[in-house]
Amino acid sequence: MNSVSDKSKTISNLGKSIIKTLAYYDIFEYPLTAEEIYQNLGTTSVSNLDVLNEIEILSDKGLVYKKNKFYLLRNNDILISRRIAGNNLAEKKINSAYRMTKFISKFPYVRAILLSGSISKGYMEADSDVDYFIITHPNRLWVTRLLLMLFKKVFLFNSRKVFCINYFVDTETLEIEEKNIFTATELATLIPTYGKELYDELYKKNSWIRDFYPNFPKRDNNIISNNKNSLIQKTFEKILSNSFGDKLDDFAMNLFEKSNQKKYHNYNKNDFRVAFKTSKRESKHHPKFFQKRVLEAFNDKLRTFENNYNISLE
Repeated sequence: MNSVSDKSKTISNLGKSIIKTLAYYDIFEYPLTAEEIYQNLGTTSVSNLDVLNEIEILSDKGLVYKKNKFYLLRNNDILISRRIAGNNLAEKKINSAYRMTKFISKFPYVRAILLSGSISKGYMEADSDVDYFIITHPNRLWVTRLLLMLFKKVFLFNSRKVFCINYFVDTETLEIEEKNIFTATELATLIPTYGKELYDELYKKNSWIRDFYPNFPKRDNNIISNNKNSLIQKTFEKILSNSFGDKLDDFAMNLFEKSNQKKYHNYNKNDFRVAFKTSKRESKHHPKFFQKRVLEAFNDKLRTFENNYNISLE
């Protein structure tokens, strides 16, 4: 067990917020810069200079480690080289992700595309998926998912490294139900690549993320295009703008739901509902239930820190 002096056991509210920020990213073994700590703080009314000064205090007390320009809760140089390598790989893969966006945007009923997961944090590993968050036309979400899934399985040999689309919402369901630090992080870090106005609306509908990240800047969307349907999209959508299209969407939703129930029957009812959300307006496919794992790991890290240093982070 680590120990610090009685005097150092008392830390400020800003210090507690910094520790919590570093603890969350420590789950992913991802050190942060001072600027990133500031952006990810759960508190406002502080400046970058305030954060830097407080980090130095925490570092002097042995609660935070400084490695070059990075800060972390563990004295581990490997995490620094790991992060740098992951950042470099993400820079290389982001261009192919943008190219894939242009392709996906041509599919019927796709109205906006955003990069999610690790690539949206600027980090990738060799086996990382390229995750996409898709916004569709109302009542055609499941048709869209079916078409993209068929393309992926047939032409991309089901490769997740090219694209992995595990979250769909439609244009009328932009506010995300689960409001916690995990979903706030995922929403705040989304990188819009298609559908400028819908990204603005998504950001507006989920203003609650500022309860978790009041300092996190909105992503720049000035370089992305607004929706402009191709001739193929217009033709396909016109063909399915009838009761047959409605039935096809219902069929696709039931098909995916039954497949998930059969394949992931070991989940309890509540976990299944969150990990494989299935409705006419929203589709989530998270087999690893990363949200639950991250939230549990975050709480464990906070408790471990409190026990190790006899410090309350409340």
